[in-house]
Amino acid sequence: MGTRPELPAGPTPYRRVAGPGIDMPVDEVMQNVARFADLPCDPNAFVDRSDPTRRLAIRWPISPGHRAAPAGIAAPHRFHMSFVETRAGQSPVVHAHDYREVFVPIRGTYRIYFNKDGADHVELGPLDTFSVPAMLWRRVEQQGAPGETGLLMVLYDDTDDPNRSIFVPQEVIDADRERGFDPYAAAGS
Repeated sequence: MGTRPELPAGPTPYRRVAGPGIDMPVDEVMQNVARFADLPCDPNAFVDRSDPTRRLAIRWPISPGHRAAPAGIAAPHRFHMSFVETRAGQSPVVHAHDYREVFVPIRGTYRIYFNKDGADHVELGPLDTFSVPAMLWRRVEQQGAPGETGLLMVLYDDTDDPNRSIFVPQEVIDADRERGFDPYAAAGS
């Protein structure tokens, strides 16, 4: 693995200056609050690798204009944010995006397999962060005890709609079709 760059010594040069700010009515401010308990599961979420008839439990607190799915906060942002709740062993198939994805486990340990063959991985515990480079093949799997539920926060960086530009290897699509199931049939529509 690579080495970390040396950080500069001394205090961070924060700059505070007098400037503008705004006040807002409470009802407008509250449009920027998403309660996890109120977020619906995305009915079109990623297919579970171990059972292609099942979708992963993904909730969207932030999705500008609700483009990814119904979200708690639809205001303009340069990113989308979801919470993925999975049981140990659940995982999407290997895939890639043309944008960065940032993974931060909240509860549980997650292993992020990368490169197409999945032989390489990084393991993240709560509050560890992995900013996955665009187009890198990846698959994410919760590593807990059987039946244990984990919670992963995912940021989809600088993309208009994270449901576009999801790439899977052709052999994955072909294998699903051979089993009589095509979870990607609607892709591209």
